[in-house]
Amino acid sequence: MKTKPQLVVVATKGLADLVRSLLGEYAPRADIRLLDKPLEEAASDAIGLQRAGLLDVAIAAGVTAQRLRQALPAPTVMLKVGGYDILQALARARRLSSRIAIVTRQSLAGELDDIKPLLNLEVVQRHYQDDAEARALFHELHDHGVEVVVGSAQVAWMAEQEGLTGVVIYSEASVRQAFDDALEIARIAGIEEAKRERVGNILYSLVEGVAAVDMQGRIQTLNPAMEKLLGISADWAFQQPLAKVAPGLAVDEVLATGQAAMEQVQTVNGRVLVVNRLPIIEQGEQTGAVLTFQDATLIQRADRKLRSQSRHHQFLARYHFADILGESPTLLAAKSLAELYARADATVLITGESGTGKELFAQSIHNAGRRVRGPFVAINCAAFPESLLESELFGYEEGAFTGGRKGGKPGLFESAHTGTLFLDEIGEMPLSLQTRLLRVLQEREVLRLGSNEPTPVDVRVIAATHRDLRQLVAQQAFRADLFYRLNILNLSLPPLRERPDDIPRLAYALARQVLMKLGAKRDPEPMLAPLMPQLVGYAWLGNVRELENLIERIAVFFDAFGSLDQAMMARLAPELLAAESHPTGRRQGQRAALQAALDACGGDHGKAAAQLGISRTTLWRRLKSE
Repeated sequence: MKTKPQLVVVATKGLADLVRSLLGEYAPRADIRLLDKPLEEAASDAIGLQRAGLLDVAIAAGVTAQRLRQALPAPTVMLKVGGYDILQALARARRLSSRIAIVTRQSLAGELDDIKPLLNLEVVQRHYQDDAEARALFHELHDHGVEVVVGSAQVAWMAEQEGLTGVVIYSEASVRQAFDDALEIARIAGIEEAKRERVGNILYSLVEGVAAVDMQGRIQTLNPAMEKLLGISADWAFQQPLAKVAPGLAVDEVLATGQAAMEQVQTVNGRVLVVNRLPIIEQGEQTGAVLTFQDATLIQRADRKLRSQSRHHQFLARYHFADILGESPTLLAAKSLAELYARADATVLITGESGTGKELFAQSIHNAGRRVRGPFVAINCAAFPESLLESELFGYEEGAFTGGRKGGKPGLFESAHTGTLFLDEIGEMPLSLQTRLLRVLQEREVLRLGSNEPTPVDVRVIAATHRDLRQLVAQQAFRADLFYRLNILNLSLPPLRERPDDIPRLAYALARQVLMKLGAKRDPEPMLAPLMPQLVGYAWLGNVRELENLIERIAVFFDAFGSLDQAMMARLAPELLAAESHPTGRRQGQRAALQAALDACGGDHGKAAAQLGISRTTLWRRLKSE
């Protein structure tokens, strides 16, 4: 593994000797290789070293540096000639002769003029374009009596070939400066390489596909996910136009406008993708664009998982006994009994008409019992067809049926482990499932569909129904053994019509909640006070749920208009105006309420039942009984 910067110096003759003299000084800081050979061979060797990871920065002088910059992708530091270098070289040359010339490819007139007064020395300066011109210069200088030539290592060597004395113009200081510059470049390059490697690792690990292009739309980066989508390699695609490689993923508009295009749904190679296109901005300037995609299937899968997790978070009981409003004797008796049941762990059967708060009591029992830290899972047995209800309750293994989730799915009994399972509308459960439910209650273990191995569960069951289960048992519509298993602790909830004294408190509490949801800072008193006699005298076939629905309907108009007149009330709540406030008129009020709801809903029994807060079956039964 590379631990130090890798420097390669291309130098010959006297410059190579100067470099060698400093290698030991820089050895602790860098691995330095000296290529003392002709330029063509040195350039070839340098390319091989870089491919092997053994060259970070090259160092050379003059034309050699210029040619290396053309041949090598790696940075090349050029040895620079300064006034101090010239001064030292001329001082060395002066010790050899007073007849001196400086021969370089570029003019050094400025630097030379600065130091001439210091040396009290006349120096001839010449510059040349190629080696042949340099040799001609040496003949000319020799003929004019010049004895020492100062210049590059190549110049010094050629001068000596022509019988002159050559002095290398570079100093130890210039070589040290080149080494220091190269080390700094290598350090910065190492930092940038580490950044690129981190980004590369991130891109490699992303499930999302990524492609980056320059301002000409040429591919600069492809990660593996994008390679797989397009069926190409990143090496092959480098510098290829993205618009040509994948026309459907072109980013021409983003390059032209600099505006991002987000969450576009496209089909590419048979896959539905969600594609984002964004400009790449560096130091305030757009330098390209990046395209990312996500497989729509993965997004849908993640959405299902999030919703599943959210569902688990919903396995919480929100209500407590303090949330049950009312002071009537029948309600207080029901609360006292429920609080007693909360201390036990036996199965509870809650009976009562629709809308009397059966789930409210079930949650309160859970929150007051020892299972309060466990989940509270609720299911309405009347809301699912038989096959779906079975899989919801008991779960299934992978492959149990077509369309099942990969890996299977735990049922609600397993989800309620250590907590409470609330089975609402238990009277609507099909007989075939009643047998399975009875087994779970008896054995305390559940068998998933398609499985042969039961899973132990620790669950308290609270069941609820508005139906007379004894009558259903007599009609052989409900298993007697299941009824006795459920009916260990029985709790009967009173209908709202049997506790009229609780209606004002309930009405005001519900009105405040509704107005708060509407964002209305209104006092419910002007809305409810004129209606209170009718509210107290009404039959409330849908119990508290019907009361809540009615108040919400009235509150919407009260918030909009500030007041409600008699004509508006007749349209909003005809059932109230038709009801009688005394006991002998209650049956007529019930019948009127049912008929008013049906009339308001155009005879649609489903809509009328929803408005009254009761089931369609209950509506039909009450119409028949009235």
